[in-house]
Amino acid sequence: GSTGSPGPIVTRGGLVFLGGSRDKKFQAFDKDTGKLLWETTLPGFASSTPCTYKSNGKQYVAISVAGNKESPAGYVMAFALPD
Repeated sequence: GSTGSPGPIVTRGGLVFLGGSRDKKFQAFDKDTGKLLWETTLPGFASSTPCTYKSNGKQYVAISVAGNKESPAGYVMAFALPD
């Protein structure tokens, strides 16, 4: 991230999720090694610190994304974590 951007979260399983970079990436890192484990490009800039939640026994991480031409109101995007 950069100054003034959303912060990271760390899951109990040791994943660090970080958004808010100017390249619109949303990334997951291994807490112990710092290794990049996963990334995706968001349709806009991450505009919040990610959150995590469980539904029906499955864990998810969600993030708010700023709007763009296609969706001026923005998005809330959720991603399922692997079992």
